[in-house]
Amino acid sequence: MWSSLRRTAVAALIAAGAWSGAAWEVGATEPLAGDPQVAAGRQTLVLGRVSQDPVKTLPRLQALSAYLADQLAPFGIVGSEAIVARSNSEMITLLRSGQVDAVSETVMSAFRYADEAGAELLMREWKRGVSSYRSVLFTRVDGGIQTIDDLRGRVIAFEDRGSTSGFLIPMAMLRQHGLEPVELPAPGIAPPPGKVGFIFVGTEINIAAWVTRGMVDAGALNDGDWEDVERTPNGLKDQLTVFHQSPEIPRSVLLVRGDMGPQLRDALQRTLAGMEHEAAAVEVLDAYYDVARYDAFVGEISRDLNWVRAQYELIQDLFD
Repeated sequence: MWSSLRRTAVAALIAAGAWSGAAWEVGATEPLAGDPQVAAGRQTLVLGRVSQDPVKTLPRLQALSAYLADQLAPFGIVGSEAIVARSNSEMITLLRSGQVDAVSETVMSAFRYADEAGAELLMREWKRGVSSYRSVLFTRVDGGIQTIDDLRGRVIAFEDRGSTSGFLIPMAMLRQHGLEPVELPAPGIAPPPGKVGFIFVGTEINIAAWVTRGMVDAGALNDGDWEDVERTPNGLKDQLTVFHQSPEIPRSVLLVRGDMGPQLRDALQRTLAGMEHEAAAVEVLDAYYDVARYDAFVGEISRDLNWVRAQYELIQDLFD
């Protein structure tokens, strides 16, 4: 699988015009003691990501990994690579085997990587300039729902199974309140007595429209989509009201493989934390999914992360 993934990466970079042989190599230094991958002779920094579009994804990964490799040259890193996995399961295999050093992910997937691959959540990533968001539950103004407990016997619309704010967090909050969500086979079907029915409707505007038209009793979005007039037009929003919202959820997380040596891990963390202050690094971050900055899990950020971790524990059965 590793050789196949590498061939895919190189081919995609060639197609994108971003691969130039040894262009990503930097000067060698003494190997870093205490890191099993460096000790084994692999002194490249491998950045990974889950995506179905390697042609677009790989150049972004390679730009960041090349910059980081250059900064980490004093710690034994002499080159960089980028790998795209097709699924979370594949990425878990790559992290567990040490074939990927670092990866960005949503916080729920990050906890799965930590549990199943031993990865470590290293930094919060301000993806597209956003540090965090909330999941909001809403209903019609005249919907008769004032609290999350009022959803018993009602139907709520979700986005899709992979959405953190539009499915996973709302599911966890329902379970946290002692409610039992049940997926319904089709619209217009009532949930079993005492339970909360749910259905997937695809897009944010569909969720708002279904609630407005009374096709479902409630919907779930993140607060950014709630405030976005293209996803929740004012003509719909004027008829809706939020009755419950989550604490803040980190927008994105950067993880490292669990057996990364402490010196290299700490150096990587310092490099990421300082990128927002370097003009050349800011350009790299802009190219890498419009990331504004990285910061550590301390203070309120740590508190928010711990809350999400508790929600993750409630919904592990929902992951494939």
